[in-house]
Amino acid sequence: MIKKKWMSSLLAAALAFTTVFGAGVTVKAADETGDAQTGKITVYVAAEGEDDKGHTVDTGKIAVQVDKGTKGDVAVAQALQKAGYTESDYLIEDSEYGANLNKIGDIANAADWSKYWGFYINGAYASASLGKTTLQDNDKISYLYTYYGDTAVQAKVFDDDASLNPDSDKTASLLANAKAQQEVLADAIFKKVFGDGQTVYGIETPDALYVAFSLLRADYKSDYFDEMYANVESQLKSLADTGSVTVEGEAKDEAVIAGKYPELTYAKIVLFVTAMGKDARKVGGYNLIEKMAQKSTYEASSEAYMLDNTMLLALDSGNYFPPAGDDYITKTDLVNNIAAKMDDSIAQALAWNSVDSVAMALQPLYKYATDDILLEDTSSNRTAVQEAYKKGIHFLESTQNADGTWSGYGTETNNVWTLAQIMTAMGQLRINPCSETDGTDFIKNGVTVLDDAAVFVDVENKKVDDNLMSYQPEQLLRGLTAVIRAMEGKDSLYDVRYTGVTPSVTPSVVPSEAPSEAPSQSPAVSPSNVPSETSSAAPSQSPAVSPSNVPSQTPVASAPAKTATPAATASAAPAKSKVKVTKVKAVKTKVTVKKGKKAVVKWNVTTAKKASAASVAKLVKVSVNKKNVKVVKKSAKTKKAKVTQITVTVKGVKKGNAVVTLKADKKKSKVKVVVR
Repeated sequence: MIKKKWMSSLLAAALAFTTVFGAGVTVKAADETGDAQTGKITVYVAAEGEDDKGHTVDTGKIAVQVDKGTKGDVAVAQALQKAGYTESDYLIEDSEYGANLNKIGDIANAADWSKYWGFYINGAYASASLGKTTLQDNDKISYLYTYYGDTAVQAKVFDDDASLNPDSDKTASLLANAKAQQEVLADAIFKKVFGDGQTVYGIETPDALYVAFSLLRADYKSDYFDEMYANVESQLKSLADTGSVTVEGEAKDEAVIAGKYPELTYAKIVLFVTAMGKDARKVGGYNLIEKMAQKSTYEASSEAYMLDNTMLLALDSGNYFPPAGDDYITKTDLVNNIAAKMDDSIAQALAWNSVDSVAMALQPLYKYATDDILLEDTSSNRTAVQEAYKKGIHFLESTQNADGTWSGYGTETNNVWTLAQIMTAMGQLRINPCSETDGTDFIKNGVTVLDDAAVFVDVENKKVDDNLMSYQPEQLLRGLTAVIRAMEGKDSLYDVRYTGVTPSVTPSVVPSEAPSEAPSQSPAVSPSNVPSETSSAAPSQSPAVSPSNVPSQTPVASAPAKTATPAATASAAPAKSKVKVTKVKAVKTKVTVKKGKKAVVKWNVTTAKKASAASVAKLVKVSVNKKNVKVVKKSAKTKKAKVTQITVTVKGVKKGNAVVTLKADKKKSKVKVVVR
């Protein structure tokens, strides 16, 4: 309750005495003569104390969002009400020195001022009254029931002992354990989502593609991803050529595939394709970037959660730029939208008691707030972007609990999905979770996000928390990958321009015939000698292996000069194959596939001597005894020195059984395919 009352001379003297002789450095109130301010700030309030009668007050840390220029008394009243106090439960009294808080609950200033509610801000005794202190973003307000000579300068909930921060040995141990967690979690996710790899997902399941992206960025190895990409490429080619694609035996057009929020669908496909080392502008003749950037598509997705930041992450994943023109959204639009909505993201986080919305909004902003880069136009308000960026980081730092955790949804602490989004944001922002030398504050009393994450993945027993596995465990995988990459100075989780993917010595897909002319697009990775990992230089430095300005369009390979093919001479006998096959064995003798879906059938072909995958592939013939199964694609890769694995992708056309036979140099093996 706020009342009008003159402060007694005794209280005035008490304030003066404590300001001059009290512990800590005084903090001056902001200049009240400045121009009117706009926008929001977030401040944090905590009150604690106990009187001689045993009455106690302990509000905990209360975050409140107020207008810029707000005075302390307004924010404290709002915080106390948020903590459950009614206006009659507290007393904020005005005086010639400004308003001050004199009572909370059953505890009021003592009649002789031997104990009173002291006002502290940012770890020091305030030099002005509560009502005359203009608050700044991230201010920490403490009200302590104190006495003269007390050395406390902030509520315990704000305490943070930096001497407990990890040393180099502890940091190395945390990093090693994080990598082990990453490996265990990735394996569990792959088995849960993709199982034995019999169902090859495509563009109709963008969430599965996003899981694959998460696994790829965690360096999880599996041939299955090649099969997924081949399926995606085939589907996009069908869309480009015919405007539809067949899914489970049913022809579906682009709108149906894109779903309710097409932008999010396209973004997840872009991320997967780019993580595979491919160009999202040229997948089966389909330009995913052009489609995603269309304003009509953007407007159709306007209600999607975190639309702008997901699109920006996808565009920046391969340094893609939307086409020019009024029909397309620009990166500048997306950056400005994210920055302009930061206050709303914080408000949502406070309403939900979960900081996910702020962590996700921050994830794509790093280079736009820290680098002097040019966007497509000059309309981007860099100051506003930088302010939103700092505001978001401060919010994440300050909402972290004294035990290093974050609350999540209601009263829950250390919510794993909230933690995952924060870790992802930290990695994207190049924040080392074990160091605060960059001025950030994500270690509380020695506890880091890596300590928080460790409770969800049991490395020793290779087991993942059941609750985490019940819903999107890939979120934590992305979080672990993000901070690991930040600690190792690698490109960020979503910066996949330098994937380290290089073309195989032999093509993974066996062509049915030699191409008649040069390919219409250049290889996705060039030059051929790409380092297996990026430079270990500081994250702020550009990698030395590639220029920072990646061209917006991939150059088209020029066709080689045509030469006449020499006619075969009569005496020229066909060269005999030097490859001798000794054994052909199916990996599985029975495969099940749903009608309209695809599955893979694998054989291991053993040769007498070491042979290239291409030379073995030339000997391979695949046949099917019935028309209810169709062969879609063949590929070959070297598995061991004398073993080549042949992978055949088949499609279930109609229900029934069929036998797929692979024959190589008179050796053969059969696999039964059951179409359900």
